[in-house]
Amino acid sequence: MLRSFIGIFVAVLSITATSQAGESCHDGIKNGPEADVDCGGDCPPCALGKACTNARDCVSGLCAEGECTERTIPKGSEAPTGYETRTSFSDPGATARQAGIAFFSIGYAGAYVSAITLPGTLSWMYAPLIGPWLTLSQVEKAEFKGLIVADGAFQAGGALLIIGGLVSSGPQIIRSETAGIRVTPRVSPYMTGFDLMGRF
Repeated sequence: MLRSFIGIFVAVLSITATSQAGESCHDGIKNGPEADVDCGGDCPPCALGKACTNARDCVSGLCAEGECTERTIPKGSEAPTGYETRTSFSDPGATARQAGIAFFSIGYAGAYVSAITLPGTLSWMYAPLIGPWLTLSQVEKAEFKGLIVADGAFQAGGALLIIGGLVSSGPQIIRSETAGIRVTPRVSPYMTGFDLMGRF
């Protein structure tokens, strides 16, 4: 009876210690075995770009020169067990998407401001992509037409870059987000208890 009570007491202490260690993974400070702030070591894997000491510290499973790095996978290949594929954000396709978003945003921001400034004449500028071209017939001044054509070109170029980036994007592999708990009994001549391990 006493041995069972001691075993339960030790199990509670073990759970408490594990809980306290887990709390350090959410305190906003790099402490304990963490590779970066609140990640790596005994904490959840670090995101790309965070510091690491080994592959286990990274959500991608790749630590290069002390930094969690994207781990690409050829198209058509299957991700290893425990990983899943996601769209890459450091390949040429991702670069094209980012440039396209920038071009389109600049073009549409200019069109939107123009439409607010002259709502009667430039009301079509509110429409993305087709707005500038529909507005050309409503404007007489050549310098305004030039600006509208440039705006339409920015929007169209940005849209083409976004589409091209999506089509040519490559996959990367990321560690699957799994939740679970594992209970391991611990039995010895001196104590009896349970070890709880898991990710939530």
